Amino acid sequence: MAKILRVREQRVQYFYDTDFLGDGAFSASDDNYVAAEKHLFANTNLGNSARTNMPAGGFLTGDQTFVVYAVRHEVFFSGVNGSTQADKLLASEIACWCINLSTFQLMIDAKSMFEGPISMTPAGGGPWGYSSDSASAIVTNGEPQNRSIYVLPLPIAITQRQGIDLVEKKTNLASLNIIDDINEFTGRKLFRAYLDGFNTRNVQ
Repeated sequence: MAKILRVREQRVQYFYDTDFLGDGAFSASDDNYVAAEKHLFANTNLGNSARTNMPAGGFLTGDQTFVVYAVRHEVFFSGVNGSTQADKLLASEIACWCINLSTFQLMIDAKSMFEGPISMTPAGGGPWGYSSDSASAIVTNGEPQNRSIYVLPLPIAITQRQGIDLVEKKTNLASLNIIDDINEFTGRKLFRAYLDGFNTRNVQ
């Protein structure tokens, strides 16, 4: 938009960060390694637009205010050429259990502002469709349309230099270690979080 002296620039924008993105098994030394708890929007992915568009780790730069209207999560797993390991879960099963056993907590300046299961915060976008091969079914966190997005009843305002931390948590069942299953899955996998809202900033 055009710059007007002493008028704040306004834009509809979301910020995103990635828990894991890759293919093949993840090792403990890998940034993608899935743990019981991981902190997003405050990590070292800066400058890698495949993983994040945060301008700085853990806070807004300059004189900015960001009003969060929705938290969204995108989850996707696919086998390589439809193949799966005989003794492991299918891609669709891992996707379902990853969605159902994951929760999040949005922390602003070390205060909990919003938390819940990621199954209640679908991305409203991403891959969609079906395959005749049930082993390579496409499973996403909600349908890719606006009505799937859970809009917060009250928006959350984040101002300059306030700490932003989205804590992603994954829980195992007694008979299912979903954390190890994700790390050991040899296909392609993605888990990305979005803070969706309205951004204002001063124009110099």
